[in-house]
Amino acid sequence: MISDRLWRRRFGTDRGFVGKAILLAGDPYVVIGVLGPSFASDPPADIWLPVQADPYSTNCSHDFRAAARLRPGVTLEMAKAQMKLATERFRRKFPATRFPAAIDPQETFTVERLRTAVVGDARLALLVLLGAVSFVLLITCANVANLVLARATGRRRELAIRVALGAGQRRLASQLLTESVLLSLAGGTLGLVLGYVGVRALLAIEPGDIPRIGAHGFAATLDWRVLVFTPLISVLTAVLFGLLPAVSASREEVGVALKESGARTGSALGESKPRSLLVVTEMALSLVLLAGAALLIRTFMALRAVEPGFDGRNVLTMEMSVAGRRFANTAAVGRLLREGKRRVESIPGVETLAVTYISLPLEGYVDGPFEVEGRPPKDGQPPSSAYNCVVSPGYFQVFRIPLLRGHLFTEQDNTGAPGVVLINEAAAKQFWMMIPWDSASSSTRGWVPNLRSLRARLLA
Repeated sequence: MISDRLWRRRFGTDRGFVGKAILLAGDPYVVIGVLGPSFASDPPADIWLPVQADPYSTNCSHDFRAAARLRPGVTLEMAKAQMKLATERFRRKFPATRFPAAIDPQETFTVERLRTAVVGDARLALLVLLGAVSFVLLITCANVANLVLARATGRRRELAIRVALGAGQRRLASQLLTESVLLSLAGGTLGLVLGYVGVRALLAIEPGDIPRIGAHGFAATLDWRVLVFTPLISVLTAVLFGLLPAVSASREEVGVALKESGARTGSALGESKPRSLLVVTEMALSLVLLAGAALLIRTFMALRAVEPGFDGRNVLTMEMSVAGRRFANTAAVGRLLREGKRRVESIPGVETLAVTYISLPLEGYVDGPFEVEGRPPKDGQPPSSAYNCVVSPGYFQVFRIPLLRGHLFTEQDNTGAPGVVLINEAAAKQFWMMIPWDSASSSTRGWVPNLRSLRARLLA
């Protein structure tokens, strides 16, 4: 299956293209269909291949995700309950004591909504941002309303004259509402323009990790909800606070208002209550918003100050996929990596280079079981498990990851040499209860017990 974008860009919208073969990594594949132009995947993809898995293989993998549409009447809770039963059946059929790649005791099969799976961790950040923007909107509405009421207070004499000349409450309300609505709609239109320009500017600077915003953020724009909400909140604010002066003017004694001096702009205690309430509301919302912003800035600064254990400055990364008959064995892959490393290191400005499978610092690792030599797991208990990744010599030099004890990988650590691993300090403390020396000093006290006792047998 290919995307409509690839079909148009590379094959010129050839309607007879379905049924023809294309080469992928040197192997022919027959195109059986073209997806519609409305479908967009995230991350973008142009070619889809069928999953071809051996149902009788015991080589399990945790890297696949399944998507399903629930039948009418089936709730998410019912689906989760069924998946929980499926987990127990899977454990009985594939016990961890016989199948090292089976699921861990703390793992289980479950389901989640597609929206939750796509949005992921970005949902909480977007909700926090929505709350902050809502507070700003409320403060702005209260400020505008306060200005409208203050302006109406200064027009008390004018409104009293209109009432004395026979203007009724409906006439005054019509005049004030017309002024308020025109002012609010003008402000709302200006806000839409500034909002669109601001969104485009922010996405141009840094789109971040927001899902489903498309290439360069083209999918993040002002949709019909924003276009409806903006004039709606503008009209609502205008109606709500445009009627208050009209009601107040119709209830006021005309003679008292006409006797007031034109230079007097004060108001009685009862008349200033709405404005005072709005000021208090503005101050309260502003304090909450300010406190939240200060806490977010403090959290951001604290996160920036955390030492991750590696130095990512001036480090460039790239991803590549090695597939096809040419790389059917590891020897061919090894030759490719060595040749690529030699060429890249010859580029001026490149200090060192390393290769890793899947995992970069702070990214996902592969979970693998192992046994500590001399301490086999008890009956019925699965072996210990730890995250691991495969890296080439030079990986720790590239990221300047400090070495506490022992030595790093060398070119001699190949398939013909005995297997070696590097562990982190957390694993040493958890599985061997070791106490590292003070890394800030040059002491050679070492670890207790000696490193030679750190022996484990990898099971997968």
